[in-house]
Amino acid sequence: MVFIATNTDRTYPTPAGLAPGAGSIVTALEVATDQRPTVIGKPSPEMYLLAMERMNTIPSNTLVVGDRLETDIEGAQAIGCLSALVLSGVTLPEQAYAWRPQPDCITADLTSLINLL
Repeated sequence: MVFIATNTDRTYPTPAGLAPGAGSIVTALEVATDQRPTVIGKPSPEMYLLAMERMNTIPSNTLVVGDRLETDIEGAQAIGCLSALVLSGVTLPEQAYAWRPQPDCITADLTSLINLL
């Protein structure tokens, strides 16, 4: 049996608050099958590399925008992309500023980021 996961986000932000994310289901399946998944989405490099190939760009010219440190930002940093963290999702400001290495940019939301660019 092949076990592939798109991401391991434990939660998903909704207007009503956090809801269980794909990672909660992935973990349940991992325990039930005693098999670790191959993660093909963030933070694994495959998704980022494929996107850059399709956009004909390189890591030093690519900005990855995300709301979660341990997937979006970690994945970007692992392959040398620039990273922008928006605080409109699941990451709290104190978590963002404690993260090492720091994202290249931290903004309140996507509108704030666009206004910087």
